[in-house]
Formats: sequence, structure tokens, C-alpha cells
Amino acid sequence: MPRHRTASEDVSAALLDAAETVLDRDGAAAVTVRAVAAQAGVAPMGVYNRFSNKDGLLTALAVRAFDGLAAAIDVGPAGGPVDRLRRACRGYRRFALTHPARYTLIFDTGSPAADPASPVTARGREVFAVLVDMVGGLTLAKGLDPVDAAQALWNGQHGAVTLELAGVAQAPDPASTFDRTVDALIRGLQQV
Repeated sequence: MPRHRTASEDVSAALLDAAETVLDRDGAAAVTVRAVAAQAGVAPMGVYNRFSNKDGLLTALAVRAFDGLAAAIDVGPAGGPVDRLRRACRGYRRFALTHPARYTLIFDTGSPAADPASPVTARGREVFAVLVDMVGGLTLAKGLDPVDAAQALWNGQHGAVTLELAGVAQAPDPASTFDRTVDALIRGLQQV
């Protein structure tokens, strides 16, 4: 009987699934070649063959995290620009709260996204471009560049989410506070 081989993409995806399990359960510091191999039930060489080393594994994991973030902020074309932007921002928050270790992997100090030549950085720019396009759909204050406006909005929402994840938010209802923060930022970007 001929031997059936698993497609390379399937093996890589299974190893990344195992890496996500380790990341979600134990944090980024625990994502090692050995831990991922053990989680996947393969020899460490199987991880090395697909990702070269721990850095390669973390890079692939961070790109996948950005893919998840992109899916979370993809609200489709329905609705007006402000409504779409609000829903995208809520998706951003939902992703961060649902997957805090993945969120931290892509945005914390030492992230693979810090390397300008990394594919993680390229994927992050693609995700940021979605926000730029949404912000560009607003009627912006005179002279305000959509990239600068998107960065300001991202700074505000990221700060709110980071404070909430750290457990140091002072308001009793973080979801309402987040919505008010986003609304205030949008109003500020639109003022003439």
C-alpha cells in the first residue's frame, strides 16, 4: 500500500496550531521549539525543518496573529464610514481580549514586528492600511492626513485596550469607556 504524505502546508499549519496553543496557555516566553514539538507530538527536528529556529516560529506565529487581527477588524462594506470604523475598533478590542497572548506577541516590546525587514512588519502595515482606508472615508478636519489620523485613532484604541488587559483601567465598564474613547477620537478627527 502506498504511503500517504501530509502536505507541507498542512504540517506547517498543524505546527502553528500547536504553537498558538502554547502561546495562549503559557505566553510568548514559553514558545520554544521543544514545547511546540511536544504539543504537536512530533520530534523537534520537524519544527526546525519548517521554521528553521525559534525566531522563525515566532515570526510565523506573529504573522498568523496579524491575520487574526485583520479578520477581526474586517467589517465589510455595509454601513456608513463612522459605523464601519466603530465596528472595526470593537473587533480590535474583541481580538485583544479574546487572544491576549497573541495581541501581546505582535505589540509588546521585542515583538518580531519591531524588525522593519520582517514579514511580520509587512503584514502589520497591511492591517494598518485597512484602518487608514476606513479613516480616509471620514470627512477629516482640514489638512489632516489619513495616515496621521489613523495613527492617532490607533494610539487611542490601543492604549485603552492595553490598560484593560493590564487590569489597570479605572472606569467600571471598560466596553462603554472604549466606545466613548473611539467616539471622542472620531469626533476629534472630524473637527474643522
